[in-house]
Amino acid sequence: MTLPDGIRPRVILGNLEPLVRLGFNRVLEEEGAEVVGEEERPGALVRMAGRLQPDLVVLDLGQVTSRELGARVRRAAPSATVILWARDEDLMEVHAPGADRPRRYSAAVGEELRSELFRVHGNRVEE
Repeated sequence: MTLPDGIRPRVILGNLEPLVRLGFNRVLEEEGAEVVGEEERPGALVRMAGRLQPDLVVLDLGQVTSRELGARVRRAAPSATVILWARDEDLMEVHAPGADRPRRYSAAVGEELRSELFRVHGNRVEE
């Protein structure tokens, strides 16, 4: 992903399995995003999101507590988009700032992730 102004979307990887986080690091870096943190522990993740104010936070859709954790992250970092990602990469749920309901994608999930990176980049205002 080529970003015209050199600003890279900032991403925190949450409660994903270590191998999945490793894969995300590689893919996001290739797409021009910057992984600014990784944290599995819920409380620490919420604090990290509040401190770093990322553009995106990626969580594991398969974990029962991820929706609640996503809501906590959104309260700590209201401008962050929270993505719940299915391990088998066939489903993605996007909780955008200010949206009443999540957007759900069940096909071309990789392409939709790229779209979300572009979307948060376009909405980001540098200080």
